[in-house]
Amino acid sequence: MANEIQADYASGNTLYAVIRNRSGQVWLPAQQTFENWGLGGHTADDYDLALTDRTGSRYIGDFDPGLPSGDYCVQIFRQAGATPADGDMLVSSREILWTGTGELTAAKLLANRAIEDRLTETIDYYDDDGQTLLFSQTLHEGVSVFTRTPQ
Repeated sequence: MANEIQADYASGNTLYAVIRNRSGQVWLPAQQTFENWGLGGHTADDYDLALTDRTGSRYIGDFDPGLPSGDYCVQIFRQAGATPADGDMLVSSREILWTGTGELTAAKLLANRAIEDRLTETIDYYDDDGQTLLFSQTLHEGVSVFTRTPQ
């Protein structure tokens, strides 16, 4: 996949992305792992994923192909100096549900291919190419209780 990271910000700047997992650790592309920010002397320059200015206040970039599937926060920073630095300004952030090959969205689930196997009671949901499996859901008969507590 490509262009999974997208941000709106005034053209003419240098932006980069940083990926964080649910525990707040940051993705270190060189070692293909998550770590606490600054471990081993690492800085923003070690964590950054470059974004391309497509003009018209739109920046795009690619998820690291080694990033495992999961729920991530994508943070976008404006680079002030010659290289990414820890003091660069955060300009936006958003959550993304990454399948390992692309972003999982409600539109993909509703508009793309889903196949139910009635023998195994499994539903497979596919990406918009119709071939890439996003996830499988297995149905079970029985009592389910869902409780929602408003905050």
